[in-house]
Order: sequence, then C-alpha cells, then structure tokens
Amino acid sequence: MKSLREPLNGVSASFFHGLYGREKDTVRILNIDGLYLVPAFRRLGAEVLTLGSAPGCEVFLERPLSLKGLTDLLTSRGFTPDLVFWADVCRPPSVVGFENFPAVTLGYSIDSYCNPWHIPYGAAFDAMFAAQKDYVRFFDDAPITRPTAWLPLFADPDTDQDLGLDRDIPVSFVGTVTGSINTARKAFLARFKRRCPLFVLTGDYGSVFGRSRLVLNQSAAGELNFRVFQAMACGAALLTEDTGNGLNDLFTPGQDLLVYPRDDDRAAAALAHQALEPENAAALAEMAVRGRDQVRAKHGADQRAAQVLAMARRLAAEGAPRRRLAALDLIRPMLANASFILASDEALPLPPDHRAFYAELGRLYLLA
Repeated sequence: MKSLREPLNGVSASFFHGLYGREKDTVRILNIDGLYLVPAFRRLGAEVLTLGSAPGCEVFLERPLSLKGLTDLLTSRGFTPDLVFWADVCRPPSVVGFENFPAVTLGYSIDSYCNPWHIPYGAAFDAMFAAQKDYVRFFDDAPITRPTAWLPLFADPDTDQDLGLDRDIPVSFVGTVTGSINTARKAFLARFKRRCPLFVLTGDYGSVFGRSRLVLNQSAAGELNFRVFQAMACGAALLTEDTGNGLNDLFTPGQDLLVYPRDDDRAAAALAHQALEPENAAALAEMAVRGRDQVRAKHGADQRAAQVLAMARRLAAEGAPRRRLAALDLIRPMLANASFILASDEALPLPPDHRAFYAELGRLYLLA
C-alpha cells in the first residue's frame, strides 16, 4: 500500500519527454488486461507492451499496480506509450493512474451489463468503446466531452478458422455450463438436449465448431458474445439467442444465422430440427458459408484493431489528452466512485488486501 501514497499527479514531465515531438514510425501501445487485439495491433505495425492479470501478459500482475509502480515499470523498460488501451476481462482493473499520462487513453468495456464500475471508470479515457450496443449510451455522461462508440466483438483469425473438416456433429455447444452470472444456462441446455441431440463441451471450441453443422449459443444476459463470431468463423451455421445489442445490425436472421427467443428451448430445438432436415442441408450449408464470409470480411480482430488505432490517431490530432489532463479535478471523483464500488462489492471475489487497495485509492482520488 505504500506506493498508493504517492501523489496521483506525480508523473514527471520528463517521463514523456519528446512523446509528441519525436519522429516515429511505430506507435507504442501499453495494453492493459485483455489481450484480444494485441496480435492484430502487432500485425498493423505497433509495438505493444502487455500487462495485467490476464494469462499471457508480458508483465503479469498478481495485485493492482499504482501510478508510481506503473511509471517505475515503464521507466525500467524504456517504454513510453503513445496509446494506453484497456480491454475488459470481467475483473477489476489491474492498473490505475494512467489518466495522468499525456498519451491517448482508450477503454473497451465488454461485459458492461455485470460490471457497474465500468461507467465511472470510463472517465479515465479519451474515448470509450462498448462491445454491447445497448450500453454505449451509459458512457455518454462523462465529465468532459469525448467520443463513445460501439465496437462489436470479433473473431480471431489465428484460432477461429474453417479447416474444411467433415461436419459430423449435428449440434454443439461449447462454453461454461454453470457460473455465477449465467445461472440459467445449465437448465436451458438440459431442456434443449431432451428435445434435440446436443454435444456439450467445456474448453477448446475450435475443433468442435469446425466439425459442427450447427452451433447453439446462449448469452449470460442478452449480450452479443464472442461465440457468435467464433462459431461463424469456424464455418458452422449459428443458432443463437435473439439478443439485441446490435446483433441484427450485423447479421440478417434467416439468412446469415438462426435466432430463437431468450430461454425458449422449445423454439430453439424446433429450429435445429428443421435446419437439420435432409431437404434443408444445402440451405444450412449456404447459411454457414455466408456467415463465415461476413465474419472474415468485416468482423475480425484486424478490423477492430484498425478501428481502435484510427480513433487513437484522431484523438491525438485533436489534442484529447490535453483536454483530459486539464479536467482531472472533474475526472477524479468519478474514478473515486469506481474505486469505492470495487472496494465494497461483496459479489466480487477479491482478497482483503485488494479491497483495501481500492478503498485507499478512492480516498486518494477525493483528496487529490
């Protein structure tokens, strides 16, 4: 906790010496938590340093990192970011204090529906992306005028591929069957399975989706989830919940995919039976190809990474970091609110020292 007692505005100006004046060919990205877009950023020519609590981060953090800890780390690595990009992993943030940096800051909220702290935490960013279209508006109420945008989820071209395997699995579901958020999934899958044969697996989805004619998808809370894009990219036809959150803006039900009403196992099973009838085999295969080709063309990680970098360039040109730094007195109370939510939410599986970290952080934000 000692490092938390450092002033929140204690970043030395020399730390960013030359950030905007130097000639540079490569954008430097400090990627916090989710690694979803890191390979795509690198394919687009960026230099990326990853840190956070997600497995695979170059700097793995077992406890939250304060502003002083972050600046010490970056100084030791000689890494001066042009862009700080935070991607949601449905856990408390691993790094705090970067709102003090004169780099562009961008946030990507994926599971907004079960993480209310995302809204005040969004004040740290020059722009906020939300993966769920219906939640974009919640980020509009910010202390400074800044962009908010829908950035749907996507497929990973490195892993989500149609390998041309035999489609010997009629209907599959791959994912978590039980969980603290989606408590209704286990019962839904059991009811569906009584009406229609279903192969269920928890773990690696690629080999199963690549052999499936039809993939069943169900959301935790009506969100547009990764499975939509992953299943289609793997060449399976998709049978998914009619979620909203932009699903029908991206795809046309009945042409690109099949949809059923939430929690309606009877309707979902009936659609599966109909799609798998021998006389509908060609139509189902055509639907799978249409869906796969659309995801490849429009909804891959490279397309999303390009959107993020385009926003970062726009914000840098507009001087967005300077606007944020000038408004820190308005931003810090919102960050204090996010910190107190994290410290007090008993549903979060946080150890006591992490709760104490966020409680002290909230106090410091109010005092700064």
